[in-house]
Amino acid sequence: MAKIKLKKASNRAYYGIITAIALAVIILINIIVSFFDFRVDFTRDQRYSLTETTIGFLESDSLLTDKILFKIYLEGEFPAEVKRLQKAVRDKLDEFKYYAGSRVEYEFINPNKGTLEDQEALKEQLFDRGQGIRPVDITYRSQGASNIIEIFPGAVVEYRGNTVGHIRFLEGGQYRLDARLEQMVQRGINDLEYKFMRVLAKATRQTKKKVAFIHGHGELGIPYTQGARKNIEDAYIIDDVKIEGALGGLDQYDGIIIADPKKKFSDKDKFVIDQYLMQGGNIMVFNNPLSINNDTIRRTGKTHSARKRTGIGDLMYDYGIKINEDLVIDANYDPFAMPGLPKGFVNWYFYVRAMGTEHPISSMVNPVKLPYASSLQFVQTKNKTRPSVILTSSSNSRSFGNVPLLSIAMENQFGENPVFQDDPTNEANRLMLGGIVEGEFQSAFKNRIVSAYADSPDAILIEESEKPGKVMVVGNGTFFKNTYYDSVFVQEENKFRYIPRLPRGREIDELFAGRPIGNFEFFENCVDYMLGESTLLSIRSRAIDLHPTDKLKIEREGSFYKFINIAIPVLFILVMATIVFIVRRYKYVKK
Repeated sequence: MAKIKLKKASNRAYYGIITAIALAVIILINIIVSFFDFRVDFTRDQRYSLTETTIGFLESDSLLTDKILFKIYLEGEFPAEVKRLQKAVRDKLDEFKYYAGSRVEYEFINPNKGTLEDQEALKEQLFDRGQGIRPVDITYRSQGASNIIEIFPGAVVEYRGNTVGHIRFLEGGQYRLDARLEQMVQRGINDLEYKFMRVLAKATRQTKKKVAFIHGHGELGIPYTQGARKNIEDAYIIDDVKIEGALGGLDQYDGIIIADPKKKFSDKDKFVIDQYLMQGGNIMVFNNPLSINNDTIRRTGKTHSARKRTGIGDLMYDYGIKINEDLVIDANYDPFAMPGLPKGFVNWYFYVRAMGTEHPISSMVNPVKLPYASSLQFVQTKNKTRPSVILTSSSNSRSFGNVPLLSIAMENQFGENPVFQDDPTNEANRLMLGGIVEGEFQSAFKNRIVSAYADSPDAILIEESEKPGKVMVVGNGTFFKNTYYDSVFVQEENKFRYIPRLPRGREIDELFAGRPIGNFEFFENCVDYMLGESTLLSIRSRAIDLHPTDKLKIEREGSFYKFINIAIPVLFILVMATIVFIVRRYKYVKK
C-alpha cells in the first residue's frame, strides 16, 4: 500500500515538474519575443500590411516632420457593411501609427451627437459646398419597417494645426443594403492606404512638378477641364500655354496635355513639341481624329463623321502609335439621350466603356467612358521604346468603318445585347484605345528641319533623345470633359472652380448615365504615371479581396454551420476525454 502511495506521489511530482517547466519555457519565450519588434501577416493578399513605399515614408523623420491628425466621422451604430469599413479604417490607421509613432494621431467622431443646431453646423462644415465629405443615406429594413440612416464616411485631416484635406471613404449618394453597397465598401477599403498616403504626400510636399494644358489648336477650353484639374491641382502646378512656335517654350514643364485639338498644328508647333520630347519630356495626347455633331443626331437621327486633320496624329505615328480614323462600337456601351423617342434614349454602341489592363494606370480603375473612341495601333520605328496598352474595348467589339456614317437605326439591327464578333469571348477581339511608348526616340524632324528655323541660330535640332521620355495617346479627347455649367467662375480666385452636380435632362449621357465610371481617376493616374509620381500609383493598383458574405447561402445553410460550430468542439472534448480515460485505465489498472 505504501509503495502505491509513493508511486502516486512520484507521478504527481513528475507531472508537476513537467507543467512547471512548460510554463517556464512559455514565459521565457514571451520575454525574449518582447525584445523584438515584428509583425507577420498570414493573409494571402497581405491586407494588414502596408507597401514598402508607405513604410519608408512613415518611418522617415525628414518627410513626415510633424504630427498629422485624422478626424474620422464614422462613429455610431451602423449596419454590418459600414462597421466593416469602420474597422478597416481603424486597423489601417493603427498600422500607420505602428511605423510613424506619435506623429500619426486619429479620433473617431459621431456627427449625430449634440444639439440639432450643432449637428447641422458640423454637417454643413463637413460637406463644404460639395468639396468635402458628402453624406450617404442607407435605406434598410428592420423589424418590418423601412429605415434610413445618414452617415458621413470620411475624414478631415489636419497638419500643423491646419486643415489640409478631406478623405471620402465612400462617395455620397443613396444606397440600399445590397451587393452594390458591399462593392462600394470593398472598393473603399481597397483604397484606404492610397487615400491616406495621398493626403500625407499633399501635406508634406515641398515642391510640385509642372504640367501644361496646350491651347491654340481648338483644344478643350479652361472651363471644360475644371473637373480634371481639381483632381490634380493639389499635387501639380497647372499652366495653360499657347506654343505659337516659341523655341523652348515647353522646356520648363514636366508634362504637357493636348486635349481634343480641332485645328491644324503648324510645323513650328510640332517642332517645339518634338524637341521637348527629345529632352526627356512627357506628352499626353487625348485625341478624337473625327468630328461628330450630337445635336445633328438628336435632330435628324443620323450624322456624318468628318476628319479634323490636325496633324497631331502624324507626329504620334513617328513616335510609334497610329491613331486610326475609325470609330469603335462595343457591346459594353452607355445610352445616348434622345428626348424625341418614347423611352428617351437609344442604345449607343459608340459610347464605349473601355476596360483597363494590368498596367498600373488602369488596373484598378472603373470602366472609362470614351464617347466616339478611335482605335490605336503600335507601329514599328527605329525608336528604342517600350510599348504598353492601358485601355481596350471589350472582346465583343469592332472597328466601325473609316470616317463612318452614324445612325440611330443601328439599334434596330443589333438590339440591346449586340453581337459584333463571331466569337464574342475571344480576347483577341479587343481593340487598343489607349497606349504608351516610353524610352528613347528619334526626332520626327531628323533630316528635315522646319524651313522657318533653318537659318535660326537658336533652332538647334536634337536628333535623338538626350533623356528617356514618354508618349501617351488615348483615342478620345473628351472623356474627362465636364459641362460648362459645372464650372463656376470664382471672382476672388480669378479662376473657374468645378462644382459637381446631379445630371439634369439632356445632359444625362454626357454625365455618364449614373453608372460607375473611372474617367477622372484614370486621368489622374495618367498624369501621375507620366510625371513619375509612381509611388502613389503602385499603392492604388493594389487589390484586396474581401470575399463579401453570401447572404443567400447563410439563409439556406446557416443552421448546418451553426450545428458544426457547436458540435465539433464538444465532440473533440469527448474524444480526448475517452482517449485519456483509456490510457490511464491501461496504465494504472491492476493486471
